[in-house]
Amino acid sequence: MKASSMGGQLQDKVIVISGVGPGMGKTLAEQCAQQGAQVVLGARSADFIEAVAAGIRKAGGQSVAVAADVAKPEDCRRLITAAEEHFGGLDGLVNSAYRFEAGLFETADLKAWRAAMDVTCFGALILAQAAVPLLRKRNGGAIVNVSTSSTRTFTNGVGGYAIPKAALEMATRILAQELGPLNIRVNATLMGWMDGEPMKRGFAARAKARGVTEDALTAELMNAIPLRRMVSDSECARAVIFFLSDQSSAITGALLNVNGGMFMSA
Repeated sequence: MKASSMGGQLQDKVIVISGVGPGMGKTLAEQCAQQGAQVVLGARSADFIEAVAAGIRKAGGQSVAVAADVAKPEDCRRLITAAEEHFGGLDGLVNSAYRFEAGLFETADLKAWRAAMDVTCFGALILAQAAVPLLRKRNGGAIVNVSTSSTRTFTNGVGGYAIPKAALEMATRILAQELGPLNIRVNATLMGWMDGEPMKRGFAARAKARGVTEDALTAELMNAIPLRRMVSDSECARAVIFFLSDQSSAITGALLNVNGGMFMSA
């Protein structure tokens, strides 16, 4: 990974990314830096995100890590403020933080579902609200919400994950409508199955909730994807970068499917 010195799609933009983990989040942070961005990384795992930020700096990029739990409003505000403190402003926000809850509704712990809503949806809303004043100072910017194809391809056992993501998608369009006059674009990417570390952790839980083996779930999955493969973390990251960049300057309120064709919008 080498940071851009020539002028990438995000050259000189300041980007905050929440929920940076070992899958798409890490890949996105590195690709943003490669495209010339100054990147602020947020997650609860302080050691992990500091290692990612250090790797970006070693490659010639600019990045800082801020330990933050987006379920806590004070942490959200601190994460956004770090962009101005370290890099002088803010041009883009990626809401990637989520809490995964698997299990059937009938026996679900709804307190856990509510906690997932606090992270996935309300954490994103608090971050976005804190970001608006800084984005206004730049005469606009971009907010990208990372959602999931689970809001479109319904399966048993994912309600605790998909319902908060569906709320995030509605929030995307409400914010796009209200923030459009400020030249703040708000879009969402609906990620399909991603062939990365988070998928491996969650796959067994989904199979158990469905009452099937992991092999059976894999076979079913591949048959349902026209490209016959999972999308990669890198491919998903590039979709987010498109919405952060000026390449998408005329697009707001869009929900982009990034799933190998598993779900196709009408």
